[in-house]
Amino acid sequence: MRTFFYPQSMVVVGASPRKKNLGHLIILNNVRLGCKVRLYGVSSEEGEIAGIRIYREFASLPETPDVALFITPAAAIPDLLEECGKRGIRRAVIESSGFSEFSRDENDALETKILEIAERYGIRFVGPNCIGIVNYDLNLVMPFLLYKQSLPGGRVGMIAQSGGLGHIYLEGLPENSVRPGKMVSMGNKLQLDETDFLRYFLGDEATDMVVVYLEGFKRGRDFFQAALSASKPIILQKSNRNPLSASIARSHTAALSASDDVVDGSCRQAAVIRVEDEQEAIAAVKILQQPLMRGRRLAVLSRSGGHAVITADACSQYGFDLVPFPESFFERLNTLYTRRVIAPQNPLDLGEIFDYRIYARILEEALKLDCVDGALFNHVYQSHYESDMSRTFLGELDSLVRKYNKPAAVAVITDAAETMEILKSFPVYTSPLAAIKALHISATYAERKELRDTRGEGGGFSLSPPSLQERLAALIEEKRHPLADECIDLLEAAGLKFIRSIKIKQIGDLEDGAISFPVAVKLLSSQASHKSDVGGVRLNLPDRDALGKALEAIRTSVSERAPDVSVEGFLVQEMVAEGQEFFVGGRQDPVFGPVVVAGLGGIFLEIFRDTAVRIAPVTRNEALDMLSGLQAWPILQGRRGQAPRDVEALADLICRVAALLVDAPRIAEIDLNPVFVHRAGSGISLADSRILVALEEENQLKKRE
Repeated sequence: MRTFFYPQSMVVVGASPRKKNLGHLIILNNVRLGCKVRLYGVSSEEGEIAGIRIYREFASLPETPDVALFITPAAAIPDLLEECGKRGIRRAVIESSGFSEFSRDENDALETKILEIAERYGIRFVGPNCIGIVNYDLNLVMPFLLYKQSLPGGRVGMIAQSGGLGHIYLEGLPENSVRPGKMVSMGNKLQLDETDFLRYFLGDEATDMVVVYLEGFKRGRDFFQAALSASKPIILQKSNRNPLSASIARSHTAALSASDDVVDGSCRQAAVIRVEDEQEAIAAVKILQQPLMRGRRLAVLSRSGGHAVITADACSQYGFDLVPFPESFFERLNTLYTRRVIAPQNPLDLGEIFDYRIYARILEEALKLDCVDGALFNHVYQSHYESDMSRTFLGELDSLVRKYNKPAAVAVITDAAETMEILKSFPVYTSPLAAIKALHISATYAERKELRDTRGEGGGFSLSPPSLQERLAALIEEKRHPLADECIDLLEAAGLKFIRSIKIKQIGDLEDGAISFPVAVKLLSSQASHKSDVGGVRLNLPDRDALGKALEAIRTSVSERAPDVSVEGFLVQEMVAEGQEFFVGGRQDPVFGPVVVAGLGGIFLEIFRDTAVRIAPVTRNEALDMLSGLQAWPILQGRRGQAPRDVEALADLICRVAALLVDAPRIAEIDLNPVFVHRAGSGISLADSRILVALEEENQLKKRE
């Protein structure tokens, strides 16, 4: 991979010496910026571009270039790539468009041919349909876009599926006082993809953090595994967030773990910072160049009382604690200036101070405090007479945050022209809210990184005995999904325990004493996904007579509401005396593999959609994090006279279901709802389940979003 970013020589294929086509512009761009790579061109005619020799064929090149860059019509790529292979060139960047991004029918064959040629010669390539690679360490710019100036190489690596977004980051970072380092635009990701480049940047000594823009993952699980052990921040902007699912109506899990929910869960689990847009990504880069905020105790200093109030509101919104300043802090301030009107509180209004020489000293006193994890300074000023003094103050910021190993965000509130200029020189923000959001990114990353790095080991469950695999194989052979009673049998074979239940077809099948009343009865039908929708559930039946009447009532309800639904039997279960209803499930995601879902269950499941998703398998700590992030977490903790629930037992079930999905990939989806969570120490009760197996005709999903 390093050869792509640090080639010693490169040939641009398709650079015309006569007309300014895109290849011509690429060579001009590199010459103008002082590229440190030996450059050549190959075109249908010989000549020169800005002193760079253009040859008619690869065989005439004076050396074998490290990288070939293609900017020719798509139909010409296979033959040209073949020539590259014969010449010994083993790295290529295909910027040409005209592949599967247009017509999949005819251009899939073209892509297949390129892959075959690359495999034959051992060629690794980027693209097609991309703008290639930039490395400011060498002033190497492969895009056909003209760049304003060369920059000293920075420490930020960028991976972009879109060339346009990659270009925006290259332009936007310097305008926010951040030097970009390297960027790769992947385009169609036909061969090399985001995981390949993420692994490279994570191992690159010249890269401190990675910004990623994606519209879809090619190998989501591999990307997740790479991020899971990353020591560097990864900032992800993921678009294409709401694809519709054809199977979403058949189970709770499909509806509650749509692709974007899985991405969110994987980001939280692997401490990947997910952002909404480019501006939030740039803000994240700026704050993560400072030490992390390892807590949420914030000191706010403001030159404007109104902006102090605005900041306090933002702190409340994003969970920051405005800790009271100790008296010793104000005693130190008394040695710096004479306080007259402003109240000694946090936020501290500095509106009475006009001596710029002491702003940095006040900020330093705040950062010194053991009770403070970071600081925010609202710097309100008039540029026509405070501009130079402001730059002097801001110039001291970096040394202070390094000295005390704490972040300090500065919100600059001034006129528009001054704001644009100051952003280019200092990593500041344009409002208190923007500064608070940045600090929130820092604090959240620190929290999630700590959780990730202390995630612990898995439970070592082995939940896929031969008997389970045999039953799943039989269902697939029969091309059907299991009924509710069969789901229970399958899961009990995997070691999960359900409340006592009996399958009957009529009341006469129930032997006296076989089950304890009161009971619940549920319809068994392969044609009714949600039994309650057709009146197929009756609860709290006190005796045998009530059960018999309930069976007839269900038959009548089904015939009236859904006459096409068959009645294949009934499942009679003992009622659970007490317990809060939760949900645990999971599925085989086409991009990330097995994922597990948990949340508030029962009738509230689809109403509130209060769920958490993680990539399976999960550890106990990760399962507890899933639960603590739910809005229903206070219910588990016990509130308003309610006893705390058995969180440990529920977390154990989450781990077991996750392990089952890993061990038994033939289980496409699983729902356990309701799961009754009893008082702390009393365990859980499993009442109902639904399993969808991976039938052959339903298992042809392509691994893309």
